[in-house]
This record gives sequence, structure tokens and C-alpha cells, in this order.
Amino acid sequence: MAEPIASVPAFMRNYHEVLRNDLQRELAPCLELADRDGFVRAWTNYSGAITVHAAMEDGVPGIAQGTTAMLDHFFDGAAGSAVFAEEHQCEHAAQAAVTAALQEEISVLEKAFEAYHQLAEAHLQHEEEVLQPLVMQLPDPKAPVFREWVLPAGLAQSGFDHFLAHGVRSLATYGSAKNPPVVATRVFLHSLQTVCGQERWLQLLPIARAAAAPSIWSGVVAEVPSLDPDCG
Repeated sequence: MAEPIASVPAFMRNYHEVLRNDLQRELAPCLELADRDGFVRAWTNYSGAITVHAAMEDGVPGIAQGTTAMLDHFFDGAAGSAVFAEEHQCEHAAQAAVTAALQEEISVLEKAFEAYHQLAEAHLQHEEEVLQPLVMQLPDPKAPVFREWVLPAGLAQSGFDHFLAHGVRSLATYGSAKNPPVVATRVFLHSLQTVCGQERWLQLLPIARAAAAPSIWSGVVAEVPSLDPDCG
């Protein structure tokens, strides 16, 4: 059976929508309302999710080499993995500054988050401009390539369950820039299912199902019944 069109490339790209939802719809509004407790909760969720996402991009030694190394391998260094690794180091430092400011005055926290937010948005944009076109050019089938080079780095993280649940919850609540909640959630989960294979997907299914409101989940499964074979 052929891969669903654009399903595999959507695996990592759609998580950028989750991270943007965090930055724009969760974290920034908390600071606008001077809601420190809300910001701390949202920041904890965001930090756990982006740790797993970054591991899949950068790789984990001895487990998987990650997205940028994969694309450098297939396209003669065109991805520029060293450049993105350097960007990640800058982003990690700015992220640490936000964490350190959580107990400071709101004005200090706002300044640290503003600096981080600008870095994070620019980094996401850079990845989409450089990496996404290369991902689209990978030879078919793409799923085995991601299964070898990218997914194991995420699964090796103790926070992968959180990464999945957080992503589903975000997309099921806010949708993405291009799609409403049902479609955005379906695109992300269908891409993950395609990358990891049905056996692994059935292990992850309960986490995904629990993270979405029943109305969203029923809409997702109506579009792609294989995501939940026992539904209905």
C-alpha cells in the first residue's frame, strides 16, 4: 500500500504548530494577564515537549542520528546540521534563562520570555524553509527512513508519552495555522502512525485517544478509521 500523500513529512512539521500554539496561545497570554502560575504550568508542558522534539532533530548518540543528519546524508550536506545544532544551543540557553526567571519579578520573566520567543519563532521558520523542502524530496517510501533515523531518538526519551499527549491536546484544542482541530489532529496522528507502523501505533493509541475530546476523536477516526480499529 502506498504511503498517504504528505503524511510522513507532516510528522515533524506539524509539531511546529504545537510549539507555536504553546508560544502564542498559552505562554504569551499568561504573561499578558500576569498569571505566573499559569505560565509555569504551560512552560513545564512546553519544555517537556520540545525536549523530545529537539532530540528527534539532533539525534541521540547510539540510538538514532536525527532529522538534520538524515537530510545531510541524503542531500550531500544541504541541511547544514551544524548550523541547526548551533541554533539549538542558543535556543537552549535562552530557554534556561526563562526557567531561571520563573521566580523573578514578572517584568524579568517577560523580558526573558520575549528573548526566547523571538529565537524560537526564527528557528522554527528557518527549519521550515531549509529542512521541509528536503524532506519532501526524500525517496519513497519515506516512513522507513524516519523510522530508522528519527523516531527512535524520540521514543528513547522518557517524555515521549508527554510529547504525544501534549501534541494531541494542543492540536485538538487550537488546530493549526492551516487546519481546524479535527483536521490538524488527524494529520499529526496519521503521520505518526505511518512513521511508526501499526504495531507501535497500537501501543501509543491509548495516549492519543485520552488526550483528545471525544468529539474531536470521533471526527479524526471518521476520516482515518485505521487510527482506532476498535472505535465504533
